[in-house]
Amino acid sequence: MPMTEFALPRRSDLPSAGQPVFLLGIAGAGMQALALALVSEGYDVSGSDQDLEAARTLEKHGIRIVPESDMTGISLSGLVVYSAALAEDHPALREARSAGIPTLKRARALGALVNDRLLAAVAGTHGKTTVTTMLALATERAGLDPLALIGGRVAPWGSNMRPGAGDLAVVEADEYDRSFLELDPDLAIVTSVEAEHLECYGDIEALETGFRTFAKRAQRLLVCADDAGAMRIADSHEYARSYGFASDATYRVGVVEAGRAGQSCLLYTEAETLPFRLGAPGAHNAQNAVGAIAAALWLGAEPARLADSLEQFRGVDRRLQVLHESEEIVVIDDYAHHPTEVRATLEAVGSAWPGRQLVAVFQPHLYSRTRDHAVNFATALAEADRALVLPVYAARETPISGVSRDLIIEARRGIETVEPDEIETLIAVSHPTVLLFMGAGDVTALAHQAARFASGDPIDALGD
Repeated sequence: MPMTEFALPRRSDLPSAGQPVFLLGIAGAGMQALALALVSEGYDVSGSDQDLEAARTLEKHGIRIVPESDMTGISLSGLVVYSAALAEDHPALREARSAGIPTLKRARALGALVNDRLLAAVAGTHGKTTVTTMLALATERAGLDPLALIGGRVAPWGSNMRPGAGDLAVVEADEYDRSFLELDPDLAIVTSVEAEHLECYGDIEALETGFRTFAKRAQRLLVCADDAGAMRIADSHEYARSYGFASDATYRVGVVEAGRAGQSCLLYTEAETLPFRLGAPGAHNAQNAVGAIAAALWLGAEPARLADSLEQFRGVDRRLQVLHESEEIVVIDDYAHHPTEVRATLEAVGSAWPGRQLVAVFQPHLYSRTRDHAVNFATALAEADRALVLPVYAARETPISGVSRDLIIEARRGIETVEPDEIETLIAVSHPTVLLFMGAGDVTALAHQAARFASGDPIDALGD
């Protein structure tokens, strides 16, 4: 049956395996994961992107990459999938539609790929990438062989996708552009619900309505007991359970021993206590881990196989990723781009490297987010010994009059500005320092350049 505007996508809405599929904007994290998943399912995948260099990393997986101006691959495709970042009047989309070739936005194509499986979908303002990764690793260890699609690179897989022959799919469910409403989960996990992506929703009430719609589709719902917004979503679900540090959580976590190399934890329920080892620091990671293990139990994993399932977890790329460590300086790259994430990252780094000067370099992401959260960003950054703010990374937005990093600088005394070409000066430290880069934009390039410089590699133009 053909899809309607209101029908959730199904596997029957994709071409049969072996057919050519073309992806527009293939270099984005979500598009890369989808491309690799389609390859693993037997499709002949090709694509294009403005960032050809980033896209070409997919060629080693048998994916053909062509310039955006090359329409040949599109004309021969049975389906064109496009990124949410592309305008609906993109020339390639117009050409495909005029030729009668079906087109699907990335979120809808993902739904078509996974909705007929046993689907565990992880949503939330923050924490969803880490929880999705942990859940995929835990169910992998438990022998459930999941197909997994993540928003960040997972080192053991060498990508952000794990092919799986089992019935289970584990996916990161993104609230941006209401993408998660294309999913039909059997188990929904909600890590947090705070004001975010209001450029899409308008207000927090509409955002929460989106999360409720997502959650109500699931037979089972698991929410973070420590997050008020997530708990409000649970109120509308008949079969909701919770996880976290809260004393009344269905699955409660206790940290027995914590250090830079990991943590020994306990999962408490009314019926049992399950010890487990986590290979990453930070209270927020212990919280994420208990949610992932609880979800794995719901999906049929044997408890005994979960005790060491996250022992080798070292995080996801750009999530507390240590790029360089010496006695003098530690350089860390992190994706934190919301005030709550910034605060949690600073707390985790401070506890893992006590006694070191903590220097935070923050790049605001989006003008609208900077406008809406400037004061909260400033309050969170004040937890660092020294906080420096880069210019706003516009991403998909055009500048908003009166909105710049100055809103953060002016909200709290002591926060400084920094330019990309000044990062090198931060490496010359007089006492042990952690240099923490945070943001969802191209700040990651500065972090990697700083790490190379700290390692003694020459850098001609740091920040170029």
